Amino acid sequence: MSGFSRVFISRSLTYVALRISGALLAFLALGHFFVTHISTDVADTGSSFVTKRWSSSLWVTWDTVLLASALVHAFAGLVVIVYDYITRETTKHRVLILLASLIFILFVIGLLTIIISVFKIYST
Repeated sequence: MSGFSRVFISRSLTYVALRISGALLAFLALGHFFVTHISTDVADTGSSFVTKRWSSSLWVTWDTVLLASALVHAFAGLVVIVYDYITRETTKHRVLILLASLIFILFVIGLLTIIISVFKIYST
């Protein structure tokens, strides 16, 4: 078994990752929902609203942590599923590598989107 699989075989690490990311998601997603849909009129949440909001480093950080928490939570949940349903170690290892790669690609795409958007906001 490789080092990658040994790290994720720990049920306690997966348990902690799910709980911490879940708590972060509850706070961050509900805060995002409140600001976007309750404290602001839905008709006013266009591109100018997002531009104004993302001109603050607080909201850029908020959305970046929200993205990272969602991906960590998804990956930890998928690890639990992989260990529950896949019995062969080599298959388990390959599936975990594939899932980790997909999560990493999604994180890079999300982070690049945030960086490019913020760059465009600050350059105007």
